[in-house]
Amino acid sequence: MSTLSRTLLAALFSTSAFACACATASPFDESKNKADFSVENIDQAMRRFTRAPHPMASAEQKKLAQEIKAGLSKQGWQVQSQKFSTKIPNLAHVKLGGKDKNATPVKEVEGENIVAISKGSERCLILIGGHYDTKIYQQFKFVGANDGGSSTAAMQELGRVINVLRSQEKAAKQEGGRYLDCSIALAFFDGEEATLPEWSDGERLVGIQDNIHGSRALAATMSRQFEGILYQNLPVKAVLVLDMIGHKNQNLFITTGSNQQLAQKFLGQKTSTKIFAANIAIEDDHLPFAQLGIPLLHIIDWTNLSEWHTAQDTTAIISNKNIADFGDMLVRFLKQKR
Repeated sequence: MSTLSRTLLAALFSTSAFACACATASPFDESKNKADFSVENIDQAMRRFTRAPHPMASAEQKKLAQEIKAGLSKQGWQVQSQKFSTKIPNLAHVKLGGKDKNATPVKEVEGENIVAISKGSERCLILIGGHYDTKIYQQFKFVGANDGGSSTAAMQELGRVINVLRSQEKAAKQEGGRYLDCSIALAFFDGEEATLPEWSDGERLVGIQDNIHGSRALAATMSRQFEGILYQNLPVKAVLVLDMIGHKNQNLFITTGSNQQLAQKFLGQKTSTKIFAANIAIEDDHLPFAQLGIPLLHIIDWTNLSEWHTAQDTTAIISNKNIADFGDMLVRFLKQKR
């Protein structure tokens, strides 16, 4: 996501209108057969994510992709791999800090989005996405525990929880019309992070957009029909994009451009999660879907920035309990009427 000045952020707290959904969270059972988020499962996913840096097209990223796909397949999801070619700045080029005088300033790499689908009872789709790549840094080890890891772990656990809910509801008659009655797509985006230090350096230095590669590739597969925007022949009713949701001092924003009705329904869920609707614009993986006009929620913590894009973005700053509480809130939202 793009850089926002700390001064502007501070001003937002004093001038913007915020709506908060805060209450006491109920305890949950961590059993694998319970439809509540498990702190233990999230911890395991976070440890896998932070083993090593894994930028787009790296060997470590491919290894993590295989693990995510295997886990979701085991939980009964229809797992698809969307491989795409994209152009990024070539760090070997001398003008970009490299030493190869023959290197071109731009190179082509292959990224991989993971899309896992749980079929619903009604002809509609809810897409929940977040990026699973880490940003490239040559000066230090960056494992992106919050920036990439927190949303990835939450989505992996959401896969288990939705699978349990589907099983529990098979025998029970539902009224229908909920978000959960739609097919749910979990989209793990590759290549959200810019290759160069700053978000817009690619355009400024080599003339290419060097960010949100995966979400742009996925949005490009959607089509506009008389029913609206379709993905794999299903009308997309909402897109939720999550990023940086796991800080121990968690303070989440629903950002500018999010659908007001969706935001009100989301904030209406009883929760201990600190989450606000805020007049703050962030560039992130939601943008390609916003350009298509799909109703969306973009949820991000843009307060706790001390460790953002530094070597300190490790599991030491993460609260797995905060991620679990937010996940339970998300499930309650999905159970609401559309």
